[in-house]
Amino acid sequence: MDERIRKYIEELFADAPKTRKAMEWKEEVVTNTIEKYHDLISEGYQEEDAWQMVIHSIGDVTELFEELREENPLSLSEEQRQKRAVLNAAAAGLYIFAAVVYLAWMLTAQWLFPYMYFEVSMEVGLILAALICIPPTCMLIYAANMYPKFSKKEDNLVESYKEARYIRNRERAIKISVSAIIWFVTLIIYFIVSFVTFYWAVTWITFLIGGCAQAIAFLVFSLKREKQG
Repeated sequence: MDERIRKYIEELFADAPKTRKAMEWKEEVVTNTIEKYHDLISEGYQEEDAWQMVIHSIGDVTELFEELREENPLSLSEEQRQKRAVLNAAAAGLYIFAAVVYLAWMLTAQWLFPYMYFEVSMEVGLILAALICIPPTCMLIYAANMYPKFSKKEDNLVESYKEARYIRNRERAIKISVSAIIWFVTLIIYFIVSFVTFYWAVTWITFLIGGCAQAIAFLVFSLKREKQG
């Protein structure tokens, strides 16, 4: 029966694109279907009944053929992908601009406002940078939530594959947003601590802390995914 299942799925994928992604998913369908068949047999189902049940559980694989033609399929349209790329690029540019504004302010504030205390000058620079960071943060959050909400139409392998792909894409978008925010905060903290203490040979450790914060954030994502799985 295993060979019958494999042959049936091979026929389903006869018109599938000849890509690595399509071949990997075909093997995944074969493996899952065979495992499900043997589970049904062990539960006492007759061979033919188990065969019919696992075949119907596959779904319409042709729905995925167009997306499987791409090596890295995304659930967003081309227009949405371009929009998201523009949002991410603009957000990154604004974060860099905020850092430049903060640094420029700290370098010129004492010359422009000689009677301003250094601590006050630092706070003003930080407020300016934080205000500039509001729009790019909103842009990254919006870009991370551009993927439409997914809901299974049926309980089959095709819909499960779509759901898994949706979760991966959404998680990747959120990771990019979180990473950008972490590194911007790290950069600001680095400059603040450096200008206050003037221990430039030591304050670079701030970037190690930023790296640890990013690793922890990604670990939380992984643990959450395993819990949901």
